[in-house]
Amino acid sequence: MANLETTFTGIRFPNPFLISSSPSSINASMIKKAFRAGWGGVVLKTIGMIPTENPCPRMLTLKDGRHKFGVVNIEQISGLTQEQWGKELDDIRAEFPDRPIIASIAANASKSDWQTLVTSLEPHGVNVFEISLSCPITDAEDEIYLNLDAESFHKVVPWIREVSNLPIWIKLSPEPDVVVGLAKAALDAGADAVVATDTMPGLAGIDLDTFSPLPSVNGIGTFGGYSGPGIKPISLRCVANIGLWGKLPVAGCGGISRWSDAAEYHAVGAGLVQVCTAVMWNGFNIVDKMKEGLSKYLDDHGMTSVDELRGKALPQLRPFPEIDLALRKQAYILPEKCKGCNLCIITCDAAAFEAIEMTDDKKAVVSVLRCDGCGLCLGVCSFDAIRMVDKQPG
Repeated sequence: MANLETTFTGIRFPNPFLISSSPSSINASMIKKAFRAGWGGVVLKTIGMIPTENPCPRMLTLKDGRHKFGVVNIEQISGLTQEQWGKELDDIRAEFPDRPIIASIAANASKSDWQTLVTSLEPHGVNVFEISLSCPITDAEDEIYLNLDAESFHKVVPWIREVSNLPIWIKLSPEPDVVVGLAKAALDAGADAVVATDTMPGLAGIDLDTFSPLPSVNGIGTFGGYSGPGIKPISLRCVANIGLWGKLPVAGCGGISRWSDAAEYHAVGAGLVQVCTAVMWNGFNIVDKMKEGLSKYLDDHGMTSVDELRGKALPQLRPFPEIDLALRKQAYILPEKCKGCNLCIITCDAAAFEAIEMTDDKKAVVSVLRCDGCGLCLGVCSFDAIRMVDKQPG
């Protein structure tokens, strides 16, 4: 069986699946449940200088029928003080002396605040500091958002280095066009790795009867962090961009719900993955299927360790001008699988080339002359009845 153990920034993890900084890591009780379930590590709920009160309600799951695709959360940082976290960490270490613990910390632009957080937590057995600069953390004097100012990396990382030799990870915001620049700034500042990405700023919706933003507290709402499967393509692109640059280790985070999501992140360069929303929806024990699925995948593909998967897809990520435009494809519908639902016809008529018709026996067929091979119908078919095949001459 493939080995899921991996080393990341000098820390040995029993497997690459971590609980991200989230409601699932708010205290010792939750973290010990995660470790008992078999997670490879946990990132603590972000700890600040001043604990925060959280509104009720504060989370809204976005869904279409029974299909859930995201959560918008207006929760703030941890409600525990550094002293309380010290006791929580001691409790965890009594049962799990060796499992990696990453302390997520956040402060304004104050050297003493950052150093106080580090020196108060490190004696209690944390292995890594994850710097949360990707949430809106406002400097009280200059009123700037630290996550939008890469120069803040050059302030915060050296401050922490003065009082700690532990690895430093910086969590980045989901901005694909600038994420490599932020990663470069993190490297220049002396960080050991980056995490891509944090939640995406979002607004869950509006109650059209009361016009209250959702989630609503007595009719009042605010912007929150959007997480879950819906942000995976954006976060995956961010990790891939950093992977293509290739100068700094990166952990993937964003929309990971199953082992195959994790494998995709590894394939574009991630060394670890962090999971949040899927745990909130399905519980800590989902890690069993994640570990089992990833291990089987590695075995089936002749890989003996998860490290062999890292970056496998990067050589095939190219700029658009390198795409072969001479290769032509067309859709082909397997008659034995077609149920005559009409969805492919509707979507082709509305957004493609009006290339699909229904036969008298309620089977969809593709016009070879009109089909342009866009692949839209492939995505709407619920019965796995469509294949993309080479365009036939003539």
